[in-house]
Amino acid sequence: MDRVTAEVRRAVLTGALAPGESFSISDLSAQLGVSHIPVREALRQLHSQGLIVMRPGRSAMVSPLNRSELQSIYRLRQLIEPELAARSVQAFTEQALTVMDELLAVYGEEDGDADQFWASHHELHVELIRPAASEWDMRVLEQLWHASDRYTRVVFDAQVMSPTEREERVKRHRGLLAAARSGSPDELRRAVQAHLSENEAACLARISALTESDQDLSDAPGR
Repeated sequence: MDRVTAEVRRAVLTGALAPGESFSISDLSAQLGVSHIPVREALRQLHSQGLIVMRPGRSAMVSPLNRSELQSIYRLRQLIEPELAARSVQAFTEQALTVMDELLAVYGEEDGDADQFWASHHELHVELIRPAASEWDMRVLEQLWHASDRYTRVVFDAQVMSPTEREERVKRHRGLLAAARSGSPDELRRAVQAHLSENEAACLARISALTESDQDLSDAPGR
């Protein structure tokens, strides 16, 4: 089931299954070469993460992009991540900071693939809060990160990101690491808050642009 969950999640996050797109569980089972049972279990898990909407019968739908949902996700992240990062500052070892530097280097590789790009990004944010995070903190944040991933991937698509855009992303994360090295809880708290606010604003702007584009198409003659 883990493989099926990973495959469907990847399809949603890369846009192979687009927001609002419906699909047949039978067709998906055939494509993956598995029975309906692991597919249904995988979809239930992805439903709990906000990525999939289950429908009666044998179909499901990719959750549409939604401004209110995005704002709720980031509101909760703002309540949790900055404080955990602030509490982690004085527990960072030189080894932990070196790991973050290495993750940022992988994140900035122009010839790296999309999965590598997003995996290093995820691990970097984990490292920023790891010393202070409890098991329950991580459970809640994993849910929120999965839910927000599909929004951030729409905005920051690693496969079409220009070198200039990638360097800007690296620069912003370099600022987080500078705050982590500062030893100041307040400095890292503010840096994480600003980082999350910037991401939320970029995602909201992108959703608005996509919505306007869809509206323009629906208003076009002959449609």
